[in-house]
Formats: sequence, structure tokens, C-alpha cells
Amino acid sequence: MNLTSRVARRAGGGLALAAIAVLLPVTALAAPAAPSAPAAAGHRAVAAAPPACTSGHTRVWIGLPGDGTAGTTFYQLQFSNIGPAPCTLFGFPGVSAIRANGHQAGLGAGRTGTPRLVTLIPGATAHAVLGVTDAGAICAHPVRTVNLRVFPPGQRRAQFVPLALDACLGHRVLRVRAVHPGTGIPGFTIR
Repeated sequence: MNLTSRVARRAGGGLALAAIAVLLPVTALAAPAAPSAPAAAGHRAVAAAPPACTSGHTRVWIGLPGDGTAGTTFYQLQFSNIGPAPCTLFGFPGVSAIRANGHQAGLGAGRTGTPRLVTLIPGATAHAVLGVTDAGAICAHPVRTVNLRVFPPGQRRAQFVPLALDACLGHRVLRVRAVHPGTGIPGFTIR
């Protein structure tokens, strides 16, 4: 056997291994999900997370009254699972202040904190802290709003929550933290 045929076989084998390495993950992703095998003794099985909460199974509400500090009032924005099965929320809600005419006043809420996956069993509630800065400290002519428009994390349908506050056109007075498990109201449950 000469050197050229050995190099050719090794190169061919290397190309075959590279093709398998590329196709294996693609095949695994295309395969339908199947129940996993039981965990070996001494190992715990990791269960898949429930699906994301849908707008039809999520109720948004606010815990009143707010709790104020110098220049900011904090509210507990609540997300309750009113559906029949567990679901998950991840990240930040989209929040903006809405005037009586239905138009948004000012910029949407800024975001702060580290997002994490929150699982809600039926009847459970998660919360996000909403900070509202005193509009008078930001602009000369605050405008009155009557509702919050809230998009729960991962959802595209907004819910409106009554809350009167002052906002500034072209400025941000709202800041929201990532969703966390549990209510912002100790001991509260919807069921």
C-alpha cells in the first residue's frame, strides 16, 4: 500500500466522521419527542418545564396600595395562573402607562434584574415589582394616565390594569423588575 492511498482513506474517514457529527444533531432535533427512559438508580430524572403561560390562562392585577420611597412608588404587579394546568413565565413584562383617550403616555417601562423561569401551578401567582418615579421630578408638565397596559412575559396580548398615575411625554417614569415566584402580597392565593 502506498502513502497516497493511506492519506486518501484517512481523509475520506475524517470527512465521513465530520458528516456524521453535523447530521446527528440535526436528526436529533427533527425527531419527535418521546417519553424519556426511567433514570438509572441513584440518578434523578430532570422533568421538562411546563409550557409557557398563555394570555387566556394568565390574569394580571396589581397589589394596592403602593409602597413609596423618596421619589418612587413601588407596586406589586401580579400574574396569576387561572388555567387548568401548570405553566411558566420567563423574563420581564412589557408595561406602559395609558391615558383616558387610549394613547400611551411616555416611554414603556425600563427593565432591571435577572430573568428566571417561574413555574405557576393552577391558582398560583408570580409578581414583578413596578417602580413609578415622581413625574414632577422628570418633566414640567406631567400628564394623567388611567391604566397600565401589561404584556405578561412571552405573551403578545396585553391586559389593562386600572392605575392612575402621572407620566411624562417622551420620558420614562416606569421601571419593572423581572418576574419572581410568589405573590408580592404575603400569604395571598387566588384559589
